[in-house]
Amino acid sequence: MLGQIIMLVLGRGKQVWLWAAVPLLCLALPVMPAQTGLGVALGKTYPIAERDFLDVIRERLQAKQDSGELAAMQKAMVATAKQTAENPVPVPGITRATKAGTHYYDPSVTAPNDIRDADGDVVVKAGTSVNPLEYVGLSKVLLFIDATDQQQVAYAGRYYQDSKKPVKVVLVGGSYMALMRQWKRPVYFDQGGYLTGRLQITQVPALAYQDKLSDTELRIDTVVLPDAGGKP
Repeated sequence: MLGQIIMLVLGRGKQVWLWAAVPLLCLALPVMPAQTGLGVALGKTYPIAERDFLDVIRERLQAKQDSGELAAMQKAMVATAKQTAENPVPVPGITRATKAGTHYYDPSVTAPNDIRDADGDVVVKAGTSVNPLEYVGLSKVLLFIDATDQQQVAYAGRYYQDSKKPVKVVLVGGSYMALMRQWKRPVYFDQGGYLTGRLQITQVPALAYQDKLSDTELRIDTVVLPDAGGKP
């Protein structure tokens, strides 16, 4: 068809010349094999040489397990966790009491914004103060001590036995787990100094309690113990 069109436009002589040039043009073009559905391949392909990353991790873990290194790491982690649980970080800034004293703590909370229910109705207006002691009294005495001081431990043991109210012993230092094993009853730790910070306790032993059920403040007493020589 192409030959007939060229013949009509250019004449027979040039038609013969063009047909003769077609094989030369084909030889001059690069060979580009087609792949069905993938277009044209532009070059030779090679398999991926990199190893699968997960396979590398599995091999390394297996090697550590075979050598015993993995078991040693796990044992060290368990020991560290146990050590942390047995001996929590002491609450900073707490010292042994050198002067007896009493102060009070008001646990009232003031709402900074309106508090709404599920329907959007305001149930507590911004600026409203609520004192939880007006609704729920503190029936227990909180006794704060440093368990690294054996005098404080002994004082807490005596106070626990003699108190007319239930007592919760809260440590600011030392091992609460060791003391629980010794006393065979619950002992607590003021993790991060949350309670002592709120109650403004800086010296121990210290007692925090509600003197009367009608009181809206907690009373905090700082107790001075005699030193090793028996002096107050």
